[in-house]
Amino acid sequence: MPRLRATVASFRHQAAMFLAEPQWLIPNIIAPFVLAMVVLMLYREPSPEAVLYAVLGGGMMGMWGNTLYASGFSIQSDRWWGTVDAIFSAPSPLIWIIGGRTIWNAFVGIVNGLFVLVAAMIIFQTPLEVADFWLFMLAFVLTLLSLAALGMLFSAAFVLTRSAQVLTNGLEFPIYVGTGSMFPIFLLPYWTHPLSYSLAPTWGIDAIRYAALPAYADGFAAGYWGDILYMSILALFYVTISIWLYKAVDHRARKTANLMRY
Repeated sequence: MPRLRATVASFRHQAAMFLAEPQWLIPNIIAPFVLAMVVLMLYREPSPEAVLYAVLGGGMMGMWGNTLYASGFSIQSDRWWGTVDAIFSAPSPLIWIIGGRTIWNAFVGIVNGLFVLVAAMIIFQTPLEVADFWLFMLAFVLTLLSLAALGMLFSAAFVLTRSAQVLTNGLEFPIYVGTGSMFPIFLLPYWTHPLSYSLAPTWGIDAIRYAALPAYADGFAAGYWGDILYMSILALFYVTISIWLYKAVDHRARKTANLMRY
């Protein structure tokens, strides 16, 4: 219970910080929306599949961007605020604090995805027909959780580096492309496919398309439930590695005591 309370408190704190700084609305809300609108404008008569690609692309941009920025700037922001010592002296392990921040930022991506969907339906008058709503929501939520797990994996490495901002900017767009959120990964070079398959959101996005499009035939051979299984296995693998990394990071930070240095 104390660790759960720490996660909830971290979640609430991150929400308050997000709402207190309007600048984050540009990269986390406005930019994904503009990207989705540009994709829809490329089609003179957007089909349901085109709308889905645009919504997934905008939603993925929002979800992953928020998750990655939460990971990259988490400890960096604490250095600016002078709260690193307080975090490491708290009874709860660091992973529970970072976890609350990551969950909030990924949650903002859901709001952005719904906003893009409603805007696409109103502006372009193209309704998105979902074949199975409950399977669609299940895949969508699990994809969100897999993004949070991937973000926590990166954040463990970002804690010890002073170049977190550079790494954050460099890792943003490769995930958009590698997961196939904007277009199928089969359009990418063949040597990149194993990298895409190693990303849990790749399988989640494919499962979303299976649930949304009744005639979807360009997906992976595993099908909907196979996609869900592979995504869950990879997400659990991310979490396991994250727990081990955070313990190693915590040990090193307490031993060297130089985490506040730039």
